[in-house]
Amino acid sequence: MASLLLVLLVAATVILVPPISLSSAPHSDSLHRAAQTLSGSRFTSMALTLELVSQTPVVPRSQSLTIFAPRDSAFSRSGQPSLSVLQFHFAPLFLSHRFLASLPYGTAVPTALGNRSLVVTSLPGDPFVSLNSVMIDRSPLFADKSVTVFGVERFFDPGFELPSPVQGPTPDLSCVSSLKTGNRAGFPGDSSFHEASRKMRSSGYSLMGSILGMQLLGFEYRTATLTLFAPADKAMTNNKGNFSEYASIFLQHVVRCKLLWSDLAGFSNGPALPTYKKGYGVHVTKSGDTFMVNKVAIVHPELYVNEWIVVHGVRGMIGAKSRADKATHKGSEKSGHSEEKRWARRQFRVWIVIFVLVCTQFCC
Repeated sequence: MASLLLVLLVAATVILVPPISLSSAPHSDSLHRAAQTLSGSRFTSMALTLELVSQTPVVPRSQSLTIFAPRDSAFSRSGQPSLSVLQFHFAPLFLSHRFLASLPYGTAVPTALGNRSLVVTSLPGDPFVSLNSVMIDRSPLFADKSVTVFGVERFFDPGFELPSPVQGPTPDLSCVSSLKTGNRAGFPGDSSFHEASRKMRSSGYSLMGSILGMQLLGFEYRTATLTLFAPADKAMTNNKGNFSEYASIFLQHVVRCKLLWSDLAGFSNGPALPTYKKGYGVHVTKSGDTFMVNKVAIVHPELYVNEWIVVHGVRGMIGAKSRADKATHKGSEKSGHSEEKRWARRQFRVWIVIFVLVCTQFCC
């Protein structure tokens, strides 16, 4: 009966909500494979749900996606969830169990349900991870390059609230000091470069990973810690330039300080953070529960972390002109060229009139 209600509900959604074309549907192939994996376990109801919503706008259009799948027993106890509750189980970014376990108590985790967020209710070091007081399975049920699925024992409650106010994370004071004074310290060696580079190349950030592996910063100018905001390969290949331009782009994505995901809140709406590109700084802001760097969203937090570097995957290139800006610039250029042509035509007509008048005077 529950499965029949599920089919009717999601089928109504497919009918009422304009469909997305197969070529543009986000994660459709990954969701189909995830559904096949879930169908052979205790997650048959969620598997059917993923199959039915994979071609609809219920699935967030994000580069990465983490899904929290309730067990069949949760569907039996609670019945078929509403679409809003279902969206509350989709997080539009990559989340690993290790990363969730490192988050401070009270950290907000964005979801596909508007401005509603999940809340971390476990402490770093706990033997388990919980969101909204619901335990998360340690091992993912399914994982590929864009979609990760974790099992949960019951549905998340969108109305969940922490029992008491929780103080947000504070910025790393030693990190702020190094930003202001430009401290430089010894560097652990180039093996860490290669580790970070390998991780980035295997995660869709190969171009920035390769540049990092070339060690453009040089040993003399490396700080003790740094943060790299790495655009995905797709964003980089849209920028057609020579190597020197890529090197300059790389330097403006590297901050002279190690900033973990939990540290970013302390720098939100603060002063510009200096990068390795001379005279160029970046501002950290927050839109809902998403951190932005110069208005570019962080979509893969803590892609790589060790004692001296943290790499965050970002949606696009920092400092790149938007399509609207480029269109406006092209439009203004075309407008300027049109104005020049009109002026040239006026001058030509004036000279023709003068020529005719002169000829008339001589003939007569």
